[in-house]
Amino acid sequence: MRPLLRALEVLSVLELVSVALLLGNLATVHVEGVASALGPAHGALYLAVAVTALLGQGLLPRTRLLALVPVLGGVFTLVNVRREARR
Repeated sequence: MRPLLRALEVLSVLELVSVALLLGNLATVHVEGVASALGPAHGALYLAVAVTALLGQGLLPRTRLLALVPVLGGVFTLVNVRREARR
């Protein structure tokens, strides 16, 4: 797998985990400290996925655009990266 695809895959998984933890915290106990720590981390991961997808060379336009979708961008990018790795 190309290094760009691998980096996008790792960033997408981390973004997906961070949003799952944020939503889990919101749906259960809603600890303010968890939200204030994970919120900026998730935001940074979202931006990292978006910028990497937009500036990476050789990616399909579908991968670039779907990386910009809030909340589901990590999932969409992960699926598209795996498709691109097979081609």
